[in-house]
Amino acid sequence: MSANKNERERSPRRKTITLWVSIIILVLIAGMAVLIIANPAKDDPKAGAAGESSPAASPVAKEGCDVPVGDTSSTPKMPKDLRWEAKAGWTWPVSDTYGPTQAKDGYGVCFARSPLGAALMGISVNSNGNVLDEKEAIKLYVAASPGKDVLLAKPETPEQTPISYSGFIVDSFTPDSAQVTLVFATPDTATGFTGLPLSFRWVDGDWKQEVLDDGSLFRGQAIEPQRGDFVEWKAK
Repeated sequence: MSANKNERERSPRRKTITLWVSIIILVLIAGMAVLIIANPAKDDPKAGAAGESSPAASPVAKEGCDVPVGDTSSTPKMPKDLRWEAKAGWTWPVSDTYGPTQAKDGYGVCFARSPLGAALMGISVNSNGNVLDEKEAIKLYVAASPGKDVLLAKPETPEQTPISYSGFIVDSFTPDSAQVTLVFATPDTATGFTGLPLSFRWVDGDWKQEVLDDGSLFRGQAIEPQRGDFVEWKAK
């Protein structure tokens, strides 16, 4: 996240070429050879050895992400490129257009400055914290605060059973902050779903999750939404 090069057509040689033109061409070729020998091309330090191709690399994260904003309504449409990542038994939604669009040390970053981008970022916090490293995920994704320090000081959470990401509810949104409830499927509620109301803040060109000073992810209780109350993770 190539166009085929058209092969150049060679002009046919003229059948009636004069001797003096041939001589001039030979002189020009000899002159070019002398110039090449006298002035060899300098090695390009960025180029690999002859015959070698540079390994493909993921885009490297930079400060500030040039990501399309997309739909900023409370019920944003799913992007056509929505797909599911899978690792260690976990699956979670991602979009090459709205996030994560870059990677930093293996963690997805750079999300759209929209409700959808905030929701995708919240999913990345949870999924990467479980399949990669919880502390590193906290360092990267959580906004600086006393609560972040509390989370980093706590023992790591025991390995969690993979959960099913169902959708999200946009509770409020401005370009600098978003309140999004992430909805998961669960057999433990009457509706079959539970929702965690989370807060996000736009910091240095990307979303960061906000936590309370005691390290809690949200204040109050989780909700029990039913299908129709939330935007589902379904590619259009």
